[in-house]
Amino acid sequence: MSVTSISVRRLKARIVADFEKSAGRHDDPAVYGGPPGDPGLLGPDSISWEIHADLASVSQAGLPAIVLEILHPSVVAGVQDLSNYRQDPFQRARATLGYVLTTTFGNTAAATAVIDHVRHVHSFITGTRPDGLPYRALDPELIAWVHTCIPWMILRAFEHTKRPLSQTERDRYLAEQAVIGRLGGADWVPETEAELDEYVTTMRPRLAVNAQTREFLDFLMTSPFFPDLPAPVDRRLHRFAIYAGMSRAPRWAQELIGYDRPPAVMRRLIEPSLQLDARQLRWALGTPRYVQIARARAAAATDLAEVAVS
Repeated sequence: MSVTSISVRRLKARIVADFEKSAGRHDDPAVYGGPPGDPGLLGPDSISWEIHADLASVSQAGLPAIVLEILHPSVVAGVQDLSNYRQDPFQRARATLGYVLTTTFGNTAAATAVIDHVRHVHSFITGTRPDGLPYRALDPELIAWVHTCIPWMILRAFEHTKRPLSQTERDRYLAEQAVIGRLGGADWVPETEAELDEYVTTMRPRLAVNAQTREFLDFLMTSPFFPDLPAPVDRRLHRFAIYAGMSRAPRWAQELIGYDRPPAVMRRLIEPSLQLDARQLRWALGTPRYVQIARARAAAATDLAEVAVS
């Protein structure tokens, strides 16, 4: 093996290791393997399998999806009251990513189990917002909003960094993801892009930035993502990461949190940086392991253990 080949393998391994440090590994055969021929909740012919196989798009959607979620005062109240994000700043991102991948590619039992687990955990999350209004995490309205933010941002990230989708493909994707939303406890979620646009319009008056939202955003600016760098550099990188992530969100959301006017230097760098990040992650990962295992399962392959470690 040549020195160049060794260097390339090491670089790929470093990129993957850095990604998994924050995003976790998603290759458990008990989740993505299972009964041969089991299609899971959506199946290999779904467009969700194509879109969610692109881990670069799914991961880039994480930050804007989470920020959009917490613009609902009841959602951020639950996060502030009961979440451990201060102790483990990557936990919510890992959990959200794991939920998306398991419900898409997991076997039917694993996908159903993770949905049931999330509903069980949320059944204990109740409280009162600072404005005096009660909230409960199992409120179908909150479940619908949190669910919708995820595929909405994944769609935008995928089309920015992978390929444009036709109207039919967008609608098909949203309809597939609506299955997950309803299983999660939502009474209704948008199934077409037209329904999504109308839904977001109706939700916007209920969204706001309050002291709890600011506390969460301030944490994003100071969390230990770059602990080895000088504080001024660390803070600038945090700002750039938020500006970049929120560039995938709609303009009104950027304006609401005050991240709609990046400095000129940042503005020029944001899109090239996101494109480079997506390309290098695809290069390093190739076909993600969860996709390989799920494809083998759905195709009725019997030696899933070999696929999982190949």
